[in-house]
Amino acid sequence: MKFYIETYGCSANRAESETMSGLLAAGGHIPVSAVSEADAVIVNTCFVKAPTEQKIKDRIRNISREHAGKRLVVAGCMPEVALSDIEKIAPAASIVSTHHVTRIAEAIEGRAVFVGPSEENKLNTPKSRTNRLIGITEISEGCNGVCAYCAVRLAKGRLRCFPPDDIVKDVKTALDDGCREIWLTSQDNGSYAYDGIKLPDLIDRICSLDGDFMVRIGMMNPNHAGPMIDRLIEAFSSRKVYRFLHLPVQSGSDRVLKAMRRKYTASQFEHIVDKFRKAIPSITIATDVIVGFPGETDEDFQKTMELLEKTKPDIVNVSKFGVRRGTEAARMPQLDPKTVKRRSAEMAEAVRKLRTLSAKKWLGWKGSVLVTERGKAMNQYTGRNRSYRAVVINSDRDILGTDVTVQIKGAHAAYLEASYRQQPARHPDKQRNQVYADKVA
Repeated sequence: MKFYIETYGCSANRAESETMSGLLAAGGHIPVSAVSEADAVIVNTCFVKAPTEQKIKDRIRNISREHAGKRLVVAGCMPEVALSDIEKIAPAASIVSTHHVTRIAEAIEGRAVFVGPSEENKLNTPKSRTNRLIGITEISEGCNGVCAYCAVRLAKGRLRCFPPDDIVKDVKTALDDGCREIWLTSQDNGSYAYDGIKLPDLIDRICSLDGDFMVRIGMMNPNHAGPMIDRLIEAFSSRKVYRFLHLPVQSGSDRVLKAMRRKYTASQFEHIVDKFRKAIPSITIATDVIVGFPGETDEDFQKTMELLEKTKPDIVNVSKFGVRRGTEAARMPQLDPKTVKRRSAEMAEAVRKLRTLSAKKWLGWKGSVLVTERGKAMNQYTGRNRSYRAVVINSDRDILGTDVTVQIKGAHAAYLEASYRQQPARHPDKQRNQVYADKVA
């Protein structure tokens, strides 16, 4: 049977799509690149934001109507929190929630509904990787947080950490398959704990594996990062770990953070950022901010703006607060949408300036970049330097999967720009295989 998978949401969803595709391919089914070519269509859903939810529902409805003869499977987070909605939109669809992805073959072979908690271990299963150079390993699923606005925890459930031996084995398989970059992902990497082994210990074990590769550590909340900050900094100092810390703050107002049921203060976030920067000056700091949480005043908003200006994160993901049914925040008095829109626009402009200034610091930098993707244009590639800065490279030769030395000649809010051209070795008798990057003025 020919199958097509459409994926929405986070890196964990991408990993689960790769697992479903790998299992189906191992069972003799054939992946295709378009709905029109498929006998079965799998929509791997996300539930984090209302606009995303609506977009996915519209897509499911469209597939049901325009491709009624095809088998449809709705997978991912949405089945755990919106099962009745899905069954109304697509009553003939099979359902495979995020907790049951290893049962995907049953779901495309005949109508089935797999929802609810399970002890499924998604590691060390066949995978069809979206990018052959990037291996994504889920270290846990769910979380023990009680954030007032979050619907993802309703879908993912309570925290369940996977055994470290299984994680290391999954990473080793990815390396054996030729992956150069490893992503460790979960809802909150900082909460990982299994029989006394915590995230820094897990990072150390992964970095001890043989091979030339880099590890990207996914998001972790300040309340988990803070207590183990010294060990985290030590683990992040490994030459195999990207100098990249994703630490969501959500608000600069302690009053709002308390209402959100976040378990830290703005000053604790600031302390973690300061300590990481002192220990690893070239680290890239990414954070998330929610604008317009119920009860947020102009003063609260300004505190968030001031915190961003003070800490100057390199990447800020700004979200306008949106009501998610089933959450505590949905029952709170909501702000005027015009106020939320105004604050969001003001913050977006401030963030654009921060990102641009941060990027410009890299102008003239020369160093190594690991190239993991082809660009949108011909002779264009995208890679990451050790600080996980996206670098778009123009090259007259195929450099995918290699480390190249480049010099940054352009700085944009979202990426850096460089060019690369193979040149003859300076000493061909001794360095026959060495290549050099263009020197950019």
